[in-house]
This record gives sequence, C-alpha cells and structure tokens, in this order.
Amino acid sequence: MILAAALSSADCLGMDISRVAGCAGDVLRLSGDIADGDYVRFRAHFGAERRIVGIDLDSGGGSLYEGLRIAMLTHQRQVPTYVSNECDSACAFIFLASRKRYVAPDAKVGVHSVGNTHGGEDNGTIRDTIRLARLSAKLGIPLSTIGKMVATPPRKISYLNKEELAALKVIARNPFARIAVHGSTQPTKGGSLSCNAAISREEPKDDGMARDRSSAKGS
Repeated sequence: MILAAALSSADCLGMDISRVAGCAGDVLRLSGDIADGDYVRFRAHFGAERRIVGIDLDSGGGSLYEGLRIAMLTHQRQVPTYVSNECDSACAFIFLASRKRYVAPDAKVGVHSVGNTHGGEDNGTIRDTIRLARLSAKLGIPLSTIGKMVATPPRKISYLNKEELAALKVIARNPFARIAVHGSTQPTKGGSLSCNAAISREEPKDDGMARDRSSAKGS
C-alpha cells in the first residue's frame, strides 16, 4: 500500500518506546507522536531474546506511513494491544489491526480520514482514505468503524462508542496489570532481573535531529 509522500511535515522526535519485562515475555509501551523511523525502532524489539507479549498504546497519532507499518507487524505477530489512555489516528489503526484488543475503562480510541500536511483533503489523501478503508475491511474491522473513519474530516476526531468497541470484541481490562504492578528493578543472585522485571527505556536517538511527522492522520 503506497500512501501519499506528502504525509510528513511537523517536527517530532518520535515515540517513547519502553519495555516492561515479565515472566511470559515483555510488553512494549508506546507513547507520544509517531514519527519517521519509529517502525524500525519498534521492529528491533522483536529481534531481542525475550519475546513481545503485548503492546500498551497511548498516542495521539502522527505519521500514517510509520503507523501502518507498525500496525501490520503487530497484526502479523498476533500481539495483543491495550489502550491505557488515548489512542487516535495512526495509533488507532495499530489498535484496530491487532487481533486481541483491550482498553482501560476510561480509554478513548479516535479515528478520522487521511489529511495532507495542511490538515485538509486533496485527491491523493482521498485515495489514501479509500485504500485504508479497504485494508481495514480485509483485516476484518467492522464496517461501522470504517464508516466513522471515512466520514470524519482530517481536522476532527470521532471516538468509538461502546457499541463499536463491542463489535471489535474489545475487552475492558488491562491484560498486563500483573506485569506493571509486580515489576521490580531488584536483581536476583547473579545479577539477573527477577521474573517480573523492570521498565527498560530505550536510549535516546543520538542524532538530535528533529524528525518529520505526519500532520495527516489516518485511523
């Protein structure tokens, strides 16, 4: 799926990606705006020795191109997703593309159509919205959710209601709560971390350069 090349303009350093280790594997926490290069950083975590058992999402969106790539890898790996606070636009597509979906009781999931760098629509972004809708249908996303995404202008956000979340078979609980609550930074004998271990934050990117971010947001 080739999306409009114009979908990146605003300055952004990218998502904050952290890793929470537990007995069964690690949970990736993704927060902040999605920016150029985030897919590569995200994918690198799947090459680690410990497997990824879930993704915790809290993002207002960002680069549609990067978000789509993250979404498709999440779908292919069959990794469950959990929205801890709010997940809109490109972030929402990561959530929607996953095969198991969870939300916090007060969490919000927002969608809208694809926009250009000015937050408006043109022939290219309209085509991209259609492509995104067709891809969503192939992934089994309900038509009510797809319709809400297509009908909502780029500058606005429409949040999924309880009925739409139910149609997506979303479960209102945190499947990773035990990992988060019982996590510990205390090493065991020999220096290794205990079974429910610590949050390990990625090193900051070393170039210090501002990265492009999509002002256009797809669901």
